[in-house]
Parts: sequence; C-alpha cells; structure tokens
Amino acid sequence: MNESRQYRLGTGFTVSFPDFPGFTEKARSFRLIQEAGKQDVLQLVYVYQSSFYLKALKTGVPVTLKWRNEKGDGVFYGYIYEVKPLTARGKNREVVIKATGATLGAKETANKIWVNKSATQIVEEIAKKLKLKTNITPSSLIFSQQSMINHTYWEKIQELARRTGYLAQVYGTELNFHPIDIMINKAMSKVPIYEFIDAESPRFTEFQEHNLDEFKPTVGDLSITGLFARRDKNISSIDPFTAKPTAYTASPSSWKHLRTSTKPALFKESLTQTITSSPAMARAIADANSKMSSYSIFAEGKGQGDARVAPYRTIEIKGTGEFTDGYWVITKVEHSITWAGKYEIEFICMTDGVGKNKETAARPVNASSEPTRNVNFELKSRISSKSPTTILSSKATMINQTSGGFKVTPRRWVGR
Repeated sequence: MNESRQYRLGTGFTVSFPDFPGFTEKARSFRLIQEAGKQDVLQLVYVYQSSFYLKALKTGVPVTLKWRNEKGDGVFYGYIYEVKPLTARGKNREVVIKATGATLGAKETANKIWVNKSATQIVEEIAKKLKLKTNITPSSLIFSQQSMINHTYWEKIQELARRTGYLAQVYGTELNFHPIDIMINKAMSKVPIYEFIDAESPRFTEFQEHNLDEFKPTVGDLSITGLFARRDKNISSIDPFTAKPTAYTASPSSWKHLRTSTKPALFKESLTQTITSSPAMARAIADANSKMSSYSIFAEGKGQGDARVAPYRTIEIKGTGEFTDGYWVITKVEHSITWAGKYEIEFICMTDGVGKNKETAARPVNASSEPTRNVNFELKSRISSKSPTTILSSKATMINQTSGGFKVTPRRWVGR
C-alpha cells in the first residue's frame, strides 16, 4: 500500500453516550480540534428531532467518539459542555453538541500550596486527582514554593511546563509532560507521510488519491513571538546566601535537530518570568527553552484525514520542494468527517530547519509506514509509547441538580 495515497471517502465513525446506551441516532458530522497546550474540543452535528438533546445531554455527560479509515483509528473521551439547537426554515434542523476532552475536571481551582516539590511531582499529583494516566519525564528542578491560588489545574500544569521548559499535552486520558525532544521522539515510529503528487487532477476523480492537498510554509529568519521564537535564551540566577547574580545563555543551534540545515538565532531573549536560585537551575531552564525555540519555521496544510496527526506528533512532507520536504511537528489540527465519509484535516506545523531529515537513535531518517510502538525510545527513556486503556470511574452522573443547587460526583474518564 502506498502510504501517501488513500481512499478519500473510506471512513467511518461512531458516537456513544455511556449514560444513554439506547440513544443510537447517527451524527451527521463531527469536528475535533486539537491544539498544543490546550484541551481538545469536539463538535457533533445531529438532526434536531426532539427535546432529548436539551433534557439529557447536559454539562458533564460523558461522550466517546471513535473514528477509523485505512490509515488507522482514533478515539476521543470527553464531557459535554454545550448544546446549541437551531430554529430555522428548512427540512433538517440541526443541533450542535460541544464537548471538551477528559480534562474537564482540570477547570477546577483549589487553595493548594506545594513546598519543596519539583514540577513533575506537582503535575503527577494533579493528574492523580483528575484520574488521568501519566507519562512524565522526571525533573530535578525543585521549587521552594508553588501556589494554586487564582489558577485552574490546567492553567497550573501549563505554567509549570513554561517555567521548566517542558510541554504538557493530554492524549485521550493520558497526560504527557516532557521536554520537547522526548515529546517528539515518543511517537516517531508511527509517522504519517503526506505527499503532493498530482496538481492537475481534481479531488474525488481517482479511487486512491494523494493525501496532501495544500501546503503553505513560511520560511524566514524571523519567527513568531512566544514559546517557539528562535532566539538565544538568557536567564539569571541569584545566590540566596551571597546575593551574587549569575547569568547563563543557551543557543537553539546547539541541539540535535530534525533537519540537516539550520541557522543561528539573530537575537537574544531574557526569560524574565523565572529568576532561579542556582546556576544549575538557570542552565537547565535556559537549555530546555532554547530547544523549543529551535522550531521556528511554521506551515499550514490541508489534506486527507489521519487519526495519527495530533499536537507534538510528527508528519513527513513530500512533493513540495527540497527546502520544505521532511519532518514537521504538528501544533494544531482540526479533524472533520461528514456523514458521507469524507475525512479531511487542516493543520499547522513547525520544523527547525531545511534539507534532509536528521537521524537519531530514537528517530529514523525516513518515516515508518506502519503504526507500531517506538521500542528504541522505550528502551532508552523507560517511558511507554503504548496508549492507555480507559474506563468510567463511577456509574453515577457527574453533575446532579438537587433542591440546594448542584451536586458534583467524582466521576471521571480514568486512564490506566
């Protein structure tokens, strides 16, 4: 089978509500939005036939989406948070149901203080409370004090990621918390190949068509601002006993890259959000942030759907030219499938240079066409690349209305 060709309409999907197993109405379409550092959002479209959607599908009701095509399958576990019925002229009134991923409980706040804990220890504790399975690279950076005041759990996780140079992302019911190189290498054995082959033939004219419809890269020496701005990272530390300040600078060009040809940073950036208490801590944070800032070349694309495409997962682009062909890392993807089986994606991706792919122990020089576990990565890092199993922790509904207001039960999608 040619990895870069596929049947554009060969897709199926099912939606189920564990609280209402008798509800078997077929959804007309769905759109799943997955973005780096954010919670997944699912939009389901049904024909609006009764008031069931408003009476039963309330905030907190669990929902499962499973979809598949010839390239693989995907699954979404989440909770409903919004129902939007449409009243308008026409035969088919629609209702849009929105759900967020298994991290709904992370929208809660708490008055919590952590003392002498690392970021990974705090994230592990939060994930346990939310009943999420964890896949975490331990960090030796210890914070003397961390507070949850004015934060939701999700905001705190993302803040800790930024302060330590880590990335935080939930896949299904598994919370991943890693430096960027480990996050990328974790899934390198199941890399989709997206290739632009024929510019003349319109869509739906061949049984097996190329899977890349459009690719628009931005190649330059200045990048977007923020986490992935290509700059040398400078951070200061202050000795708590002598009050002597020291500084450390890390360059994004000093790390192992995805691509063979990279450029040095033009400017420096001071990490003013973090002042550390030791040179070792300053060095670790600056190094981690400079790794992320290597990924400063961005592109937008459209193509046929593939469930393996997700934030911080890698795709290989072909057929677009010698400067843009190669590995790219996804930062945002929107999966959409219609009732007729048409599955397409729109995505934003990033890379760290141009030219051929660069091989490492956990990363092959070319993408693999088979979705297998990354055994080399597991042996090297002792972190599993296998997906977790998921169950509901309780049969009771999450949110119940009582005479005194609302009662929230600890029902969650549990990853294990």
